[in-house]
Amino acid sequence: MKRNLYLILALLFCTFTLMQAQAIREGDRFFDGVTLYTVREIRTGNIVYMTDAQGDEELTLEQWGTPAGVYRLRPSRNAEEPKYGAEFGCRVEYISQPDNKYLQVIGDNDMVLRVLPLVKPMDDIAAGSLWFDGSLVYDANPNEDGSVRMTAMAEGEEHEFVLTPAGDGADLFAVSDGPNDAVNIFDYAAYARRIRQDGLDVICFYDEKNRLTDAMQATQVWDSQALNVRQWMALICGNYKNEGGSDVVIGEGRSTYRGKEMPLEPVTFNGGVTGVLDFGTGGPYLTGKVEAVPTREGLRLTEVKMNDGEPWYERTVSYFDLTWAGEQSRFGFAADILLIGVLHRYDKPLLRVMRNAILAAHGYVFQSKDLKTYFEAQPWYKPAASNSSIKLSLLEQLNVSLIQAAERAE
Repeated sequence: MKRNLYLILALLFCTFTLMQAQAIREGDRFFDGVTLYTVREIRTGNIVYMTDAQGDEELTLEQWGTPAGVYRLRPSRNAEEPKYGAEFGCRVEYISQPDNKYLQVIGDNDMVLRVLPLVKPMDDIAAGSLWFDGSLVYDANPNEDGSVRMTAMAEGEEHEFVLTPAGDGADLFAVSDGPNDAVNIFDYAAYARRIRQDGLDVICFYDEKNRLTDAMQATQVWDSQALNVRQWMALICGNYKNEGGSDVVIGEGRSTYRGKEMPLEPVTFNGGVTGVLDFGTGGPYLTGKVEAVPTREGLRLTEVKMNDGEPWYERTVSYFDLTWAGEQSRFGFAADILLIGVLHRYDKPLLRVMRNAILAAHGYVFQSKDLKTYFEAQPWYKPAASNSSIKLSLLEQLNVSLIQAAERAE
């Protein structure tokens, strides 16, 4: 059943980290679930006046002291009664995150009465464009009403959901079930936002608490198995040392031990990655099938028994520990790929280290004793003079949020 964006947005409140208050600008557009407001004028530098397209509906805000981005709701000619169950004079905050910007109207007891996401102009999602969610590749099918039906197939089962934009060419969407009673794995989403920035083209999904929970990325590749393998291998490829101190290099489609090549093939099933690597029989070090489990220090490779054509396997008691020996962070991939569909392979303590490794790569100075000890022991870690000077890229910020979502999962 199609979601009512108006009711959903009324429930939103901000618990997201790394938020910053910013100033509203002329031309900004905010959507309250029913009305799309455009900032027409900023009077005397501190009065923000916005209306709908016809000028019948108004919102007027007055900047309130410091910091920038904090306002008060005030009456105006066509807004003699306050909206959203608020009172005139109540606090309105403009929250700016790398992936999401919005106004939140604050009532008594700091209760968020309404969230109005900033709506940016955006090219329509093109017919036939492909979107990878970390597991499946979806095909975009625009409808005459401006909505877009997204479809994918997995093991003969149809997956489908519909994105309905807040306005023509807008980056904000309501998320609803498709018309064919197919699987909608995003049925929890309060809304979605498309972001095209810094070379990324992604659709981000947010929960009722305005937290990023999932994402899908534009792709030119239809083969979901190829994308799954590529993403999985990006997480484990690199330079290691075995327990004897010898060099082991894990690469895409090949690996080496002491410079001698070993065969390598990820084992897949129905387009998905099993987490098992097949080193064949001709390698000088590793042979057979092993389960590759990421650890804080590197990889644990456990020998498994596996029947061909079956997705399950049985672990044996034999394992090999590989220690990361790369010049950069063990989790440097978090600055290069969008972490979608793979984080379930990490336990929560390791997710915490991975998330903070993104900050550590920029020299973040930690207060937590365990994180401080761990990162100060890494040869690549160089503490910054001040944490306030650290700026994450959009990709890094998205990955921080996606890791936080994985940490919240049961």
